[in-house]
Amino acid sequence: MNTKKLLLSLFVGLSLTACSSTEIIQEPIVPIASSEVCCSNFSQFPWISLNTTENIDFQLDSDSPIGHFSDGNSYFNAFKLSERSGKVQLRLSSLMINDSVVAPKLIALDDQFKIISTTNLEQFNIKTSDAFTRTQFQLNFNLDATKTPYFIIYSSEAYLGQSIKVKHPARIRAEELGEAMPMVTDPTYTYKRFGKLTLSVKTLSLHAYKAPKQQMTPLTVSAQPETQSFYHNAIIEAVKTNDITKALALLEEAKALGIKDAKTVFVNALESKK
Repeated sequence: MNTKKLLLSLFVGLSLTACSSTEIIQEPIVPIASSEVCCSNFSQFPWISLNTTENIDFQLDSDSPIGHFSDGNSYFNAFKLSERSGKVQLRLSSLMINDSVVAPKLIALDDQFKIISTTNLEQFNIKTSDAFTRTQFQLNFNLDATKTPYFIIYSSEAYLGQSIKVKHPARIRAEELGEAMPMVTDPTYTYKRFGKLTLSVKTLSLHAYKAPKQQMTPLTVSAQPETQSFYHNAIIEAVKTNDITKALALLEEAKALGIKDAKTVFVNALESKK
């Protein structure tokens, strides 16, 4: 009897050991050292220029630059909207791959690199996978490129290590079609530093460029000597015949042509008649 109890105790002990060995222990999140930060302020960030309309796939990975943000240090990508763009529609997606996903955050900056607006994870919707895409966080939003030409995408340290459970696509389809629930397990994704994201840019209105105003320089006309002599004589003759109206008309023409001393000739002709 004692032998049976001993064997039973050993069996229970081995079972408990086997169960405990399958537990997943989450590693602590180690902050990124300040010495790894690329730049001291946003103006020094490496910026990626965008076209008026563009679709980009990119990664946050160990090759991405590291920046300092109010909520910690993070790998990031920084973008500059086209100077031709006015109102812009953006779509940012973070793909849920295997068991992890980047919890994205976006900050928009003005032309002096001052933060104007910030998104948070609660603003993102969860778009479940279909025949073309994976399950993903997705956010649609608009920016005015004339007011906020720069934006940065990164992941806050506050999210790291947390996780989210989403409905299995088969369950969603069964609910939509009113079918019996399939025997599937809802996947869980952990927020990590690295992951794949997509960005779609669509310009809704263009920004026109205004040329700087230039100082207009008056046109200087230099009359030929023969022309100058003709108007001088014509003015004198008109005054002699008392045709002052004609003389004044000739004087205005002479001024427009840049003929020197036309007014003096007119005044002297009047004086000589007295």
